[in-house]
Amino acid sequence: MIKNIGIVGLGSIGCRHLILARELRSDLNIIAVRSGKGKKIEEEKLVDSVVYSLEDAIGAGIQAAVIATPAICHVTQAKQLMEIGVHVLVEKPLSHSMENVNELININQKSGAVGLVGYCLRYDPAALKFKEMLNNKKIGEILDVTIDCGSYLPHWRPERDYRQSVSAIKELGGGVLLELSHELDYIRWFFGDMKSVYANIQNSGTLTINVEDSADIIFKSEPGFPVSVHLDFNSRNTRRKCIARCANGDLIWDAFANRVIWIPANGSEELETYKNDRDYIYKEQLKHFFDCIENKKLPSVSLDDGAIVLNMIESAKKSHKIGKKVTIT
Repeated sequence: MIKNIGIVGLGSIGCRHLILARELRSDLNIIAVRSGKGKKIEEEKLVDSVVYSLEDAIGAGIQAAVIATPAICHVTQAKQLMEIGVHVLVEKPLSHSMENVNELININQKSGAVGLVGYCLRYDPAALKFKEMLNNKKIGEILDVTIDCGSYLPHWRPERDYRQSVSAIKELGGGVLLELSHELDYIRWFFGDMKSVYANIQNSGTLTINVEDSADIIFKSEPGFPVSVHLDFNSRNTRRKCIARCANGDLIWDAFANRVIWIPANGSEELETYKNDRDYIYKEQLKHFFDCIENKKLPSVSLDDGAIVLNMIESAKKSHKIGKKVTIT
């Protein structure tokens, strides 16, 4: 059983992990690792101690860690921990680029430590139902897929200036491609690997930030059908949908409404709605992390999976730069 865990970074997502870890394991010794630059926060009352470096956390005996710092820090911190056998749950994305990612994967393989990437939509009941339905013969062959994910960045965390958030700052790993990379992860989970990509990436200027605020991407799947993706955080109307147009009808996952809809060409519409709250998927992810460590389960989202998402992003950026379709290798 895990007795000591570090929560590295106490931003909004780090605090969420902290609260849920305490809820799941009341006897867990939780050590918060802070930079020393932030103000004291209410959630610190849930930790057993606060330290200001990974070295101090390691000295305190952490066996596992949740890395919830900006993306530019992920690989360096994960390497330092995994080299000595500390298990890590790395918040998405795995990094801001492919630099040193392969080195981290090699360290992971040699150490035997668990490496899990925080693409938490994999634990969503409606997403799991959608994936199950994709394998149901009644839908017929998949013809094409459309994914639409849009929201308004200033509304994400209204209590703070969005322009000072990681999401809005290029140097910290911001922008829609990295921040909304859940969509790119579940594309592979649902439909398999993508062969090529054509992308148009834009900064509208409406948010006065130095990162892209929208991206339109067309992937070609291994079976040959296209997967069209729109990502943005400058839309006033929040939406998050995946629509698979199939030979026998349309299969829809509406992540915002928490439901799966099957609209057959002939017959009655089928609707399944789920009631889980937002914390559910994060809680299930933490349970899975503990299960991987304590019961030798394989991570549902490995470091390799996280690296493939980064490669998809870098291929999309290359396509935008050269104005042509790019093969994903």
